[in-house]
Amino acid sequence: MIVYLKVLIAAIRLLRMKGPLAGEFKILALYQSDGETILELPINSSTKSPGLSSLFWDSRRGHALVERIEVEKDQGFSSFKLVKLYTSNLPKVGQTVWLSGWLGHLPEHFGLENQFEEVKLPNGTTGWLFDRGSAKWVIHVHGRRAEKGETLRNVEQFSSLGFSQLTISMATDPKPHGLGITKSQLGDSEWVEVEQAISFAKAQGAKQIILFGWSQGALIIGSYLNRAKDVSNISGVVFDSPLLDYRSTMRLHAKKQGFLEEAGDTVIEAIRSSKTLRALGYRNTNTDDLSLLKTGLPMDIPLLALYSSADGYVAIDDVHILAASNKNVQLVEISGAGHCRLYNHDTRGYQEAIATWLKQSQI
Repeated sequence: MIVYLKVLIAAIRLLRMKGPLAGEFKILALYQSDGETILELPINSSTKSPGLSSLFWDSRRGHALVERIEVEKDQGFSSFKLVKLYTSNLPKVGQTVWLSGWLGHLPEHFGLENQFEEVKLPNGTTGWLFDRGSAKWVIHVHGRRAEKGETLRNVEQFSSLGFSQLTISMATDPKPHGLGITKSQLGDSEWVEVEQAISFAKAQGAKQIILFGWSQGALIIGSYLNRAKDVSNISGVVFDSPLLDYRSTMRLHAKKQGFLEEAGDTVIEAIRSSKTLRALGYRNTNTDDLSLLKTGLPMDIPLLALYSSADGYVAIDDVHILAASNKNVQLVEISGAGHCRLYNHDTRGYQEAIATWLKQSQI
């Protein structure tokens, strides 16, 4: 019974799109030094990552931009200086926080406040439109329980290259930008939202569209490419830290938590067939049917997959399986970066990879 409950809880955590967002570690110290605010965090794979990061707390209601600073190796903690506080108060010592790659959550955090308009999309969600009057577009799709702010950090590069851009909310995002739908279907229905965003872009004059997916956003884009009737306007795809297969990723998480990898398979089977989940209002989904390793992707659309072997959140080795089956998949590793923190870890390498791929793909 205990094992069954643990399996159900793991399945619900994947499917449930509401409730508090849990932090990953506690602030060890917070103090002033030479006019700078310094935070000390435990040493782990997330806090070892260099450069700028978003520090979140209180279910993302608290947000600050921080930068890792070097300290003596034997001090037993990672130090960060506060670069910018996006909310009114700092977290407190002992408060649970986490680091992400966002760098901001609104266009004005990136100096883009005069370059966008908020638009209503056909499904009732909102998007941020960066209109350059171009027939070449990029549509950005964020990851699980993120928001469209996650995708803003590299808008400037595509803007400088003359692309119009649209970063979209999903129906499972909180209101007012999303619809507040509280149960995910893991891409089995969410791909239609990408299709509707593409219809919006085409109505605005888009002729060539790049789809840019972050984490689970990559799998949702893949579902669109495999199910839509017409993908002729899609000229390329970019994935950042892509989730390609739920089963392998759940096996990864089972192993990280000290269980046998097969425990991940049990969670996947519960999502596929559990009557208890159905009784709780969740729809059973065969996630193997969504796997981009099994369905593949259209062979005529260039795809750039940016990844790191140090990802730690999704089964990132899956990108090699995808590339082995599709000659139009190009892989670029940003070594040592955490999940969706590739841009933060090596901005120059990240942007050069995109620019080179665009040129090679003649987009």
